[in-house]
Amino acid sequence: MLGRLEMDVDDCIAAFREIMKAVFKKKKSSFPISLTGNMKAKFSSKSFEAEIKRLIKNRQGVLEDDFLYDQSADKDAARRCKVFVCAKSEETNQITRLRTYRTPGGFDDNPRIWEAALATSAAPSFLEPVKIGVRTYVDGAIGANNPVSQVEDEAANIWCEETRDLRPVLKCLISIGTGHCDIIATRDKSLKALAETIVKVATETKKTNEEFSGRWRVYLDTRFFRFNVDTMQEVALEEYDKEAIIDSRTRRYLEDHGMQRKVIVCVQNLRQKKYKPSQQFVLERARSQERKERDGQDGRRRMELGERQSTTTEISELIDRGSASLRRAADNPTKDDLLKALDDFTRAFRGMASQTPAPSPKESAKLQQKLTVACLRLSHIPIFSYNERMGYVREAEKQGSLGIDHAIRSHNEGRVAQMRFHMACVQAREVCLLLEINSEDRVTDTLRSKREGALGAIAIAFSELESFGGMDMHSYELLKRQYGSALLQGSRA
Repeated sequence: MLGRLEMDVDDCIAAFREIMKAVFKKKKSSFPISLTGNMKAKFSSKSFEAEIKRLIKNRQGVLEDDFLYDQSADKDAARRCKVFVCAKSEETNQITRLRTYRTPGGFDDNPRIWEAALATSAAPSFLEPVKIGVRTYVDGAIGANNPVSQVEDEAANIWCEETRDLRPVLKCLISIGTGHCDIIATRDKSLKALAETIVKVATETKKTNEEFSGRWRVYLDTRFFRFNVDTMQEVALEEYDKEAIIDSRTRRYLEDHGMQRKVIVCVQNLRQKKYKPSQQFVLERARSQERKERDGQDGRRRMELGERQSTTTEISELIDRGSASLRRAADNPTKDDLLKALDDFTRAFRGMASQTPAPSPKESAKLQQKLTVACLRLSHIPIFSYNERMGYVREAEKQGSLGIDHAIRSHNEGRVAQMRFHMACVQAREVCLLLEINSEDRVTDTLRSKREGALGAIAIAFSELESFGGMDMHSYELLKRQYGSALLQGSRA
């Protein structure tokens, strides 16, 4: 729905409700075992197929029998979303990825859209297996109930086929669980096999998450996010009428104080997808490529920078000079002081990026915090145009996100809390600028929601800072009051 039919999330949820009700409202059979001792599908695959086809027909520009992979999309710049679904082949007992795109050198099946939807949903004992060409498929949850490793492998095939290491180049990966495991057996139809498969799938899901989180622990909750409402074990796959339970427990899960912080960081990370990749992101990709080309030649100049390597002393002088300009601007903010600070910090950042070995995450985090503060303060200079001020907000957001990443990698929880507070201020500043160009009677529900979100983000981040003993809270208290007042008044901060 999201990728091939290009539906938005709200439309997907509405369509899913209708399909669930149509398919699961009435059982095809009350007896799970046939006269021959085989498992029977409890619900009608024909009804499911009819609902999927109806959904496709209602989408403009899509025909009922269109294929999952649409060659015309390769030439359409507006359609960039790559999507695949997992299904399990009964013949090979292996997971197959059914794609909306082509992979280099791949020999992919290309089912119709409705065939792919049926195949990836054909949970044994619920729906019949699906025949596509000469092969028969069942739900890919059997073997890939948590498909995060499938996603990692697929992304590596696309972006870093030689190194197979996705971590240095991936901006954001989100894994969303279903809360519990309710998928059942394949092929072997006996009740014993059914029970064994339930346990196996549940164990596989948990093991996959633990192994993947272990490999990505440095990026956990900065680039890799796992969300899983784990209190819905009694809601079975077909119980569409228990939506209220799912809704209430999901809300309770998201209202947890720690989870709110996690969601805020995730959203801040995702928002950067709208902008060009940051310099640090590009450099990480360049370093990965250079390691392959270098072949052991230490000290090779960075091809992308094209300049000599800066010394540690030169970088320290730039940071000290920028910090002095930032201090002068604290009491009497001026454009010249702040621009000087930003220029010195940027040059220091480039110098650090050119060093071999690379600077520590601690050093990078400290510098990116200074860059974030400088950009945020520049967004308050009134002589700049609205677009210029919003541009500084965007740059502060990018530097702040990278700063959080490096602070976590340096295991400095205090620095992480500081960066998250600054990022909350960046979020608040953006809303203040939006409010600035909209009179109160023109403020939309979306903007009101953003205002409430910004207030909540600052309150949560400030509370986190307070949990660290010995931290000077005076400046943070001033910023909290400043942005809180501006957001509530809808005026300039």
